[in-house]
Amino acid sequence: MKMVVGNSQYQKMANALLILQLLRKGPNTRASIARELGLQPSTITYNINRLMEADLVRQSADMDQTSSDESTPASLGRKAITMELNRDFGRVIGLELLADTGWASILDPAGSVLYSEQVEYPVRNGESAQVRFEELVTFVIDKMVARCGDIRVLGVGIALPGIVESNGQAIRDCWTHALQGTDLSKYLNDHFDFPVLLENDANCCVQRYLFEGAEERQDNFMYLLTRSYPKEHVPAGVSPFGIGLGLVFNGTLYRGSDSRAGEFMSALLPAKQKGTQLSVTINHETELVQSAEIRLAILTELVANIRSLASALDPDLIYLGGFISDYFDEVVTLLPDELTQKVVFTNAHNDASEGAAVHVLSLLYRIPQVGDSSSQCNLSSVLQEII
Repeated sequence: MKMVVGNSQYQKMANALLILQLLRKGPNTRASIARELGLQPSTITYNINRLMEADLVRQSADMDQTSSDESTPASLGRKAITMELNRDFGRVIGLELLADTGWASILDPAGSVLYSEQVEYPVRNGESAQVRFEELVTFVIDKMVARCGDIRVLGVGIALPGIVESNGQAIRDCWTHALQGTDLSKYLNDHFDFPVLLENDANCCVQRYLFEGAEERQDNFMYLLTRSYPKEHVPAGVSPFGIGLGLVFNGTLYRGSDSRAGEFMSALLPAKQKGTQLSVTINHETELVQSAEIRLAILTELVANIRSLASALDPDLIYLGGFISDYFDEVVTLLPDELTQKVVFTNAHNDASEGAAVHVLSLLYRIPQVGDSSSQCNLSSVLQEII
């Protein structure tokens, strides 16, 4: 049973966050905000004034539109005072850290992408895998913070292959950085004066398309992310492929009972085989490019698994990103007719980094539930402190 909170500081904060969530979608008038949120006009005025004082909201520069509230003679012809999110009150950084290179994106508070770039890794001298990873994170974050200039950083999201704990600060298994059972909370909290959260890369990709305003947003969909890695970056006995799934049900990211949802394993893989996700044997990523026979076998197996997943889950859309989208013409010929209308090929270069930033944005605007003690809910305290 949910606890009802009355006219308390919590309720005031919740109302303010509801207004910010709405203004993320675009400028709006006070009267329209009141109608859409079901709040009294006086409540909206009070909270808008608070948000303006905090520099989170401002009057829109575009005052040309006529008020939608012209239902009475007194309001006829009056211009609306349109409010909008102040897109310069902060920046959110999203990173994807692969085995050999990274991608970085900077978003404004409304979710618009302001900057993206590929990031080359520095030479790292740490004695342990954890220290080397921490050196990498510090280098990339510092570089992106400098790109933000004088505008404050509200938070950083980091997309990683592998299994990330739901608290967003511990890695259960990430072979690309040789991390297992690694708690990074002390390092992240001690080194940065803004929240830094980790998330699985496929989960970040799917959140990129969960974000309000995405043209193809649906309530039930999945994202198949396929990566290939140079053999020198892959541990012995491990396939140079990384394949992951992001799953959304009823408009919510599905993490599973133990944060393992989306860990891909082909139905054609022998039950006792380990170190690979596909039954097709491949020793180097160049074989995917150079051998039409091997490529056909890999794509055929992937499509067979996609068909099986689609049959079981019945998603609205299926996003295909990574190397599988590089072979669009070949994949299309393999897809069964019932899937062709559901499949969307996407360039995955920035999906994970942008999705990592969107993940942070979603938590920034989140209204904490009473009694919620999860560590990620603390991220919303960034905006609560400003409000």
